[in-house]
Order: sequence, then C-alpha cells, then structure tokens
Amino acid sequence: MKIGFWPPVYGNWIMSDDPELSNSSYAYTEAAALLAERLGFDTLLLAEHFINPLGATLDQLDAWSTAAALAAVTERIEILAAVKPGLRAPGVVAKMAANIDRISQGRFAVNLVSAWWPPEYEMLGAEALTHDDRYARAQEYISIIKGLWTQEQFSFSGTYYQVRQATLAPKPIRSPYPTIYAGGESDAGKELAASMADIYLLNGRPLEQLSPIIADMRQRAAARGRTLRYGIAGFVICRATEEAARAELARLAGLKHGKAIGGDPQTVMHKNNPTAGLRVGINGGTDAGLVGSPVQIAERMHRLAALGIETFLLQFHPTFEELERFGVEVMPLLRS
Repeated sequence: MKIGFWPPVYGNWIMSDDPELSNSSYAYTEAAALLAERLGFDTLLLAEHFINPLGATLDQLDAWSTAAALAAVTERIEILAAVKPGLRAPGVVAKMAANIDRISQGRFAVNLVSAWWPPEYEMLGAEALTHDDRYARAQEYISIIKGLWTQEQFSFSGTYYQVRQATLAPKPIRSPYPTIYAGGESDAGKELAASMADIYLLNGRPLEQLSPIIADMRQRAAARGRTLRYGIAGFVICRATEEAARAELARLAGLKHGKAIGGDPQTVMHKNNPTAGLRVGINGGTDAGLVGSPVQIAERMHRLAALGIETFLLQFHPTFEELERFGVEVMPLLRS
C-alpha cells in the first residue's frame, strides 16, 4: 500500500476562496511535504493549473517549479507532478522531468491530465480542443516523452506534434523511466490510460462502483499485452468516532465557497459527480468513504486494497493538523 497526499496548490481542498482558509505558498507546501515524509507518506501529487479555478485573482502554486524545489529538499518521498498537454511542448516536459528525476535521485513521476478546464488554455492562447481530441493529443504527447526518455535519437510524426531526430541527455535515473499516472473516466480516457499509463487513477466513489471499472481497465490493458496498477483519490476526515467525523464533514461542507466556472461539460468526472449529499474535496473527495474513526478508515482502505488499489492520494484540511492525525492514528493500522 502506497500512501500519498495532495499539497493544497489551490490553497485548500474544501473548494473555498476564503483567504483565511487558504495557503498556496511554496513555504506551506514545502513544510507539508517534509512533514509527510517524516510521517512515512510515500508520494505527493502536485496538481497543475496556471490560474486558480476558483478565481483568477487567487494564488495558485506552479506544479513543476515546485516539484524541482521539493526534489532538492526531500530525501525519500516520490514527487508526482501533473502535466497538461498543450501548455508546454512535450520535449520541454521530457527534459524538465529528466532533470527533476536527477535532482531527486529517481523519485519523480508524471500525472498525465488531459484538461477539464478550457479557460486557462484560452487565456494563454493555446488550443483547448474538444474532449476526445484532447486525449488523442495526450497520446502523442506521452509517446514523445517516453521516446525521448528511452531512445538515444527519437523522431515522431503525428497530428499534433512533429519531432525530428531529437536527443535528450542525461536520461532519467528511474528505470525504465519515471512512472506515468493517468486518470480519465470517459472511453477515450480509459483507452489512453490502458495503452500508456503505469498507474490508473480512479476518482473516489463507493466500493461497489469500483470493481467494474477495475475489471474493465484490466481487460483494456490485457488486450494490449499490458498490466496496470491502480490508485484512488480521497478526502480524509478522521476523528475518534464516526459521529464526530460526520460532524466535521458537515462543518467543512459549510465552508465551501466558490465554484470553478467554465469546465468542459463533456468531462465524465463532472457528469458522474452527483450534487446531492454532503461531500468535500475534489476527484471524488469524501465519496471515497474515508470519513470515520481511525479503525474505520484503515478498514476501508484495506477493502479498497483488496480490489487491487495500491496507491492512495489523500486530501486533508487543514493540511498540517490532519496529515499529522492520519500519520499518527491511521498509518500504523495500515502498516501492521
């Protein structure tokens, strides 16, 4: 079982634009990463946005420069940075990733995100593309990155990118290359992950909904002669009792303020996210069921692991206090 967390690059994961509840500074993220490493967390995920989805005037931490900085100050934890094709050239990302992997001594990984939020593309003058075309572009994008990581001289001719006799030195340390994470609940997203990812990331949801998705992804990968590993996102609320955890869920849900405007309505993640009921977090958040006592949360995670999920990417609020609580009260139950 691999335990990770999301540093709050938006400022928080309760989707609040209240500055009193937010901190998206590098100093905050560095301190959180060092705390997580001390507590025994295995990985961290830096979400990529160029502007804060809750408001263009709100602070937003850059994923890749932050990843490089964290690579230099941490010693053991994996550093996973999201990337959106179209905003940086694939050769540039391949070079940056190889360099960060070298800085970290082989601890870097990439989360391929095909972009559910067109406004930042439009703001930067980049092509947002339609839903399925974004995944077609992402297929070319990661093919080029892998080629540059693994071949001495690489050429590629596609619909979106052309690469001619490109070289990259030095190569990444991580063998055979930095791990590729990818999600996506549409057919196009699943096909991309089945063909290119090492770890398929699921959004948090009830247990009974996960088994069919994992079975489907196993079939898709097997048809390509591949084997996937699986991860899941979830927002954790840990208290001494389930009643106390539910009360905290209600409190946090009441703090939500602000909404990302302009998301692609064709994004399946948004179509599948019901509006009824209390929930906090992104990518499924508390729908993963990690709300309760330490024993309940550990039991839930063990049940998820029994389905084949090995990586847990967890959200917390407030970050320091809840990271510490999870590390002290839940982590020993998972490691025993």
